[in-house]
Amino acid sequence: MQSYLKSSRLSTSLFLCASLAVAFLFAMPHAAFAHALLQTSNPAANATVHPGVVPVLLTYNSRVDAAHSSLSLVLAGKAQPLAIDVKAPANVLRTQTPPLKAGHYELRWQVVASDGHISRGQFSFDVK
Repeated sequence: MQSYLKSSRLSTSLFLCASLAVAFLFAMPHAAFAHALLQTSNPAANATVHPGVVPVLLTYNSRVDAAHSSLSLVLAGKAQPLAIDVKAPANVLRTQTPPLKAGHYELRWQVVASDGHISRGQFSFDVK
């Protein structure tokens, strides 16, 4: 009878611990499991900028691994990789373009979030 009570208490304790662990996972902020989302960009999507060197600053909702992320500038279907400043804040990708002439450009990005998820996106801007 005593071993049955010990076994029953152990089962109850294990069930309670497992239930608390599951509840804790659901209580954690959803962002901890999400991809890095682009919050702001400079230049902004669909912006018009002046010819010349254009500073690029992409800000995300979480930390990103700049060393394993990428940016590329696309003009007329040709992509040119951009060097990322790895010393930027942890949620920012920062670079600058080479001197740009008038045209319609697309900026493509791929980031690795601190949770290991990969996010991709792109937006366009014009140089006039």
